[in-house]
Amino acid sequence: MPAAVALGVYRITQEALQNVLKHAQVTEAQVQLTSSAGSLRLTVSDRGVGMAASRTSHRHGLGLVNIKERTRLVNGTVSIESQPDQGTTLTVKVPI
Repeated sequence: MPAAVALGVYRITQEALQNVLKHAQVTEAQVQLTSSAGSLRLTVSDRGVGMAASRTSHRHGLGLVNIKERTRLVNGTVSIESQPDQGTTLTVKVPI
């Protein structure tokens, strides 16, 4: 895997975990990193307070902006699924 991709995914993971710590109101999160068929998939999820759908699609804090920008820099895609009181799952897919 190219060093730039490895570093980008590492920094995305850091930012995602920082968001969990800052916003989710939980003491743990799940991180999963898998690869298959030329792609890498990072999933960070929590069972925290979640956020409204309007917040995940329109207005982003600096943490989500950073995640989206770092994902773009490694030619990846990012998706966020969240509902109030049901937690949040961030999924990043990157070609390798």
